[in-house]
Amino acid sequence: MEKWGYVRVSVDRITQSAGWEDQIATLKGLNCDRFFYEEASTKAERPEFIRMLDEANRIAAPQKRICLVAAKMDRAFRDLAAADEAITRPSNTDVIWLLPDLSSQPLDPKDPTQMLLVRMMGAVAQFERDRLAERRAYGIAKAKKEGRYKGRKPTARAKTPEVLKLKERGFKPDEIAKQLEIGRASVFRILRDSRERAAA
Repeated sequence: MEKWGYVRVSVDRITQSAGWEDQIATLKGLNCDRFFYEEASTKAERPEFIRMLDEANRIAAPQKRICLVAAKMDRAFRDLAAADEAITRPSNTDVIWLLPDLSSQPLDPKDPTQMLLVRMMGAVAQFERDRLAERRAYGIAKAKKEGRYKGRKPTARAKTPEVLKLKERGFKPDEIAKQLEIGRASVFRILRDSRERAAA
């Protein structure tokens, strides 16, 4: 059985280097054969996650099962519903998941104890995210009322001209991201926005 590791940080691997390296170390310790890397929030597009799933669903078979591995459940899934669907109702039953924060063994959707644990952990994580979002919204509203809110400082979007120049010179998205020290997802987003503006 092949093991494919998925590594994701919600900002970029430089800002979140500790989490990035920790995930990689965890996945290497679980003997992953391949790695897919993503720098994107759960709300943003995740082309590497989609590519990993599509490829696994296409080639997995009873004689060649593929185990997708993420260091933690929240690194792979947006919410409890997404985790539940991927694990209990996969497009290809020969694609399975291993989430070491839940179980040391690949998850078996037919095991009611494992599935209960997945749903409980997912519900707790969802609750924590919702509470965090609520506190953040309250803090922003309070800061705006007091005239202290400046908004989020632009990062990748501020480098749009440089991204487009490097693209015109033939650089690939990975190379652009590395040179400008921004996430790959940001590069893809800038290029997509540019194409949409040109087509409008």
